[in-house]
Amino acid sequence: MYLDPILAGTALLIALVFDGISDPIVGAFSDKYHSKLGRRHPFMYASAIPFGLAFYLLFSPPESLSGTSLFLWLTFFAISLRLMMTFFLVPYYAVGAELTENYNDRTALVAVRNIFSFVAAMILSIVAFTFYFKATDAYPQGQLNPEAYPAFALTFAIVSIIAILIATRGTQSQIPFLHISDNDEKVFTDSFYNFYKYFYKELGAVLKNRAFLSIFLVSITFFILSGLQRALVLHMNTYFWALETARMQYMFYAFFASTVIAIPFIKYIMNWLDKKRTMYLGLSIILTSFVLPTILRLIGLFPDNDSSLLLPILVFSQITTGFGMAIMVVGMGSIMADIADNQELITGKRQEGLIFSFISFASKATSGVGHFLAGLALSLISFPTTENVKPEDIPNDVIFNLGLVYGPSVLVFGLVCFYFFSYYNITRESHEETLETLHLRRLESKNKTS
Repeated sequence: MYLDPILAGTALLIALVFDGISDPIVGAFSDKYHSKLGRRHPFMYASAIPFGLAFYLLFSPPESLSGTSLFLWLTFFAISLRLMMTFFLVPYYAVGAELTENYNDRTALVAVRNIFSFVAAMILSIVAFTFYFKATDAYPQGQLNPEAYPAFALTFAIVSIIAILIATRGTQSQIPFLHISDNDEKVFTDSFYNFYKYFYKELGAVLKNRAFLSIFLVSITFFILSGLQRALVLHMNTYFWALETARMQYMFYAFFASTVIAIPFIKYIMNWLDKKRTMYLGLSIILTSFVLPTILRLIGLFPDNDSSLLLPILVFSQITTGFGMAIMVVGMGSIMADIADNQELITGKRQEGLIFSFISFASKATSGVGHFLAGLALSLISFPTTENVKPEDIPNDVIFNLGLVYGPSVLVFGLVCFYFFSYYNITRESHEETLETLHLRRLESKNKTS
């Protein structure tokens, strides 16, 4: 069963369009929702089982499907999967922003959350390559074996359902201490017209926030960068570096392990450098780690694929990438929570759901735009699209062009990230002033109602 890379990328791009509609709507809805379980948790509970089903079916299409029918299957379940991700991730991130307003504690909270996330991802990767994507005579690169994906998808689906339920139940005790929405219930009870009128009004207000707009553009650019990288890294490892599955595992483990080890220290780095300068550091490390080995190979200054130095250097590159990624994921989550306070200062409203919906949308854009660009690039360089292609079957000029696509294109997106981030304007001092002002406002409001 095979689907052309451009069609696969197109299916994910269509799902991305639905994300662009559903993410901010779910975020805005959760900001105003009222229930015994608070604003966020009903959405999180509702996502669990549908997410698992959509993930399993996405990777388990009937063998009789091909061409258009396979494309439609992929499109439908990609949309379903992303919608359920929206129902969980947007409220989940919003809850995290509400748990504390302290500038440093937020960084620590995001760090703990990401430690669990990366540890889980590392365990799943180990399980995947150990039990599902093992090298065989027919598939020396086990990840190319199509028969392994349904069983892996079932495992991931079950684990995902359990993880969603644990995360939701684990934060349920904090509901009485979270922010409550203002008195705008009419946006839901009058008509859909009133809701959409409210939605677009608030959407415009959020986009006018300079700090938010800067981070949103950085997020879009960075996630497209990492999506392009992830979409092509399998081709790079398999064909450009000609690595066997066992050696690829070392690189995965090095990346995840270094990320998990580095995350607890990010709080101290941010205390020293502040958040903006720390993010610049993370971006610099990631770009260097992504791009430098490929560029050095293209200009003839990197060890050959049969060299004993190849794997150690690539593993070291993954270690530094993990360190840079730890900075980015922790810093982004902490910064978005600060922006929620800044937005309340400007508008008087708590809008974590709407704000984090844009970041959820940006992160899922990795699979859409990133995969679409990767598929387009592979088509333009005439990369073979037949099944079970071996590294020695690909012409040298195609391998060289694959390196050109992977290296310089990632670098361009990274430089754009630097440009957008230069407009971010929240500092430790300005955030402390914001919290003082909000505290006084809330006391005044409480005194008026008492």
